[in-house]
Amino acid sequence: MRIKRKKRKVRQFTIHILAVPAFSEDMFDVPHKQCAIILLTTRTTPFLDRIDIPKLVIDIIDVEDEKEYGAFRRYHAKKVISFVRHLPKEVTDLYVSCSKGGSRSPGCAAAIMLMSGRSDKDVWLNPFYTPNVLVFKVLCREFGLFMPDILVAIRQHMNEQAYRKAQKFKNAGKYERWQILW
Repeated sequence: MRIKRKKRKVRQFTIHILAVPAFSEDMFDVPHKQCAIILLTTRTTPFLDRIDIPKLVIDIIDVEDEKEYGAFRRYHAKKVISFVRHLPKEVTDLYVSCSKGGSRSPGCAAAIMLMSGRSDKDVWLNPFYTPNVLVFKVLCREFGLFMPDILVAIRQHMNEQAYRKAQKFKNAGKYERWQILW
């Protein structure tokens, strides 16, 4: 007999998606004790190295084939889930970052949003992101969310449509420094 484990949602955070170079002293809207950072790259800055904020650094490359060396794996997903679940109560803002802020970090942010019971549409409908589907799928599946390939394909299609629409109206190249998702 199989025992079903009840999924325990992670709490909701204000999620900031950004590139590593965007980090600076003046970018934080809240005190450092209310912040945490997930870096999906080993690329860092002197500023990030010296600030005292809970950080999770995962050394992965931006690939979507799980067979590639350096790809996002289940053990990476377990680290992300554990990190988010065990953050101190005072942490309200989660900064999810990768080298350029356009692929790995949006894929991770979208999965975290689903884990907390929120919609991930704000990520997939943003024409400036191309969420890494491997990061998204592995995180969702490791957390226990129902995420068959067809649902991922629908999200990718939504993302492509948003990009085409932005190109049509000539606003596909105006990338902001970072995106904040409530």
